Amino acid sequence: MSRLQLGLLVLTIWGGAPSHPTANPAPDARSCQACHQRIVASFIRTAHFQTSAEATARAIRGRFSEGHNLLPTRVEGVYFKMERRNAAFYQTGIDSRRGTSRTESIDLVIGSGRRGQSYLYWRGGLLFELPVSYLTGIGQWINSPGYADGQIDFGRLIIPRCLECHATSFVLRGDRGRVRYSRAYVLGITCEKCHGDGRAHVGYQSSHPTATAGKYILNPGRFARDRRLDNCALCHSGDRDAKAPAFSYRPGENLDDYFVPASDQEAIPDVHGNQVGLLQRSKCFRSSPEMSCSTCHDVHRPERDLRNLARKCLTCHEVTRHKMAGAIGSRMMSSCIDCHMPNRRSQAIEINTATTQSSLYFRSHAIGIYPEVARAVLQSNTERSR
Repeated sequence: MSRLQLGLLVLTIWGGAPSHPTANPAPDARSCQACHQRIVASFIRTAHFQTSAEATARAIRGRFSEGHNLLPTRVEGVYFKMERRNAAFYQTGIDSRRGTSRTESIDLVIGSGRRGQSYLYWRGGLLFELPVSYLTGIGQWINSPGYADGQIDFGRLIIPRCLECHATSFVLRGDRGRVRYSRAYVLGITCEKCHGDGRAHVGYQSSHPTATAGKYILNPGRFARDRRLDNCALCHSGDRDAKAPAFSYRPGENLDDYFVPASDQEAIPDVHGNQVGLLQRSKCFRSSPEMSCSTCHDVHRPERDLRNLARKCLTCHEVTRHKMAGAIGSRMMSSCIDCHMPNRRSQAIEINTATTQSSLYFRSHAIGIYPEVARAVLQSNTERSR
């Protein structure tokens, strides 16, 4: 069975019924702005909100200038060229030995660009991954996940499950025996993903502008801990076998009704994509009946200052009781996260270019004591202070 045939079979099985009425797509985050101006203003700057977008010069982080728009491969004469033509963007795979090439447009952007981005193109109502992605940290084009180096291949079909954690809504429809995506999709992670469908809420508030009860909307902060975790675990609990179609889960419901529960006996969760699994193994989590992702994270705003995140630890931990408080001194807050939640190598993502093969590092959510990491961090801080 070909890749396309297999993909279409998966699409048919797991596409399911439309998650939302396509004639009346859910409001995006800006529909909430009239009443929640400050929250929306900060939320639209987050990586969650920006995790997918239409392909525009503002959304694409990749470089298209001469000298920065080529990806060579290990195969002589085979390379990729990224181009901007007026307001449109393209990727071209070129085999100069055979005199052949293939060009596809960049239609959708996947990833906020903080780490990197991949790109999709439309063909026959379906979405396919383009063979070249961009890694922001090194400012280079790389082979996209799932593509082998040196091959001009544009055939990686994107199924709904791939989109579920990078978009709020994507609907599959049957059209005269053919399966295709509806164009009534909602890109990015918007308010609806965590608060539920907002149409009734927006309609009610529009006709009752002074009402403050928050009718017809969900507040995840009022969920029981397991359901609060499920809201995040949908996309941050690793690969799990599905029991229901993509985009079926609704906030407040039991995620185990939609995915096969993760086994307690499985291998240590990977730092990329399974933050919840790592957190659940932590003593902090097991000792704190109400601890969840939102104990430390505010998804409504960008969070990049480790010192601010470390202050959340002070809810339970006293700085003065740290065994090395005297030696660490004023560096306690700046080093707290690096020591107890170190960056670890991901086994799930591999960076592949003609000259390098490496992995990305991500913050581990297995909160704990790492003596070798602590020594390295303190040594580094000491050297910088000299």
